[in-house]
Amino acid sequence: MLTARIAKIFIAFICLSALSACAASRSEVAIPSQSSSQQETGMAVVILPPVDARQFEASPKVPFAPSLKEPAQITDTQITARAVGRKRNGYGMAMGDVLLTSPQTASSLVGDAVKAGLRDSGYRIVEANDPAYATAPKISVRMNEFWTWISPGFGSISLDNITNLTLEGSLPALSVPATIEVREHKGYIAITESAWAPFIDSALAKVREKVRLIMNPKITELRSVAR
Repeated sequence: MLTARIAKIFIAFICLSALSACAASRSEVAIPSQSSSQQETGMAVVILPPVDARQFEASPKVPFAPSLKEPAQITDTQITARAVGRKRNGYGMAMGDVLLTSPQTASSLVGDAVKAGLRDSGYRIVEANDPAYATAPKISVRMNEFWTWISPGFGSISLDNITNLTLEGSLPALSVPATIEVREHKGYIAITESAWAPFIDSALAKVREKVRLIMNPKITELRSVAR
């Protein structure tokens, strides 16, 4: 009995040590893009390359501010473009960062979620080689926030994400710039490397849904009537 108890304590210690080592190092994750089928009909629109307007800080006082373990790297756009989160230990101390695997970037993931939401609303996304490109309305996407972090708690731990986008364009639904804001939260017993990708993907799915609702022509028409 005593031997079994010691063995369990030893295994728990090993697991905690492994998790601590992972928390201290940089991780790279691959997140599937929000896929969607191209509309055969519908209004043609162009999505301009999203602008990454996030502000990285060397030593932020809040966990939702983008940061990197190596402060000198916050001016390296090759790294910040792929940065999506920061790990923390049980005391809330910032540890290793989480990057997307190249060539994925935070703005490319967000851009794909916006495109998927527009297609879900019936729009046809066109590229530069499409004859409709020159005259199609252009939609710009500004990524103000897109960050995921660990929030330790008493007897539990969670992942949190905040996403904030601004959409502008010459469309009735965007007569005034639209704000897309998502806050995602999920609790875990322990957060492993494999938890990050599906959690961030769930936040992107909510971005997609909010874009669909905001850009839906029928809802836009109802808003116009209400005014």
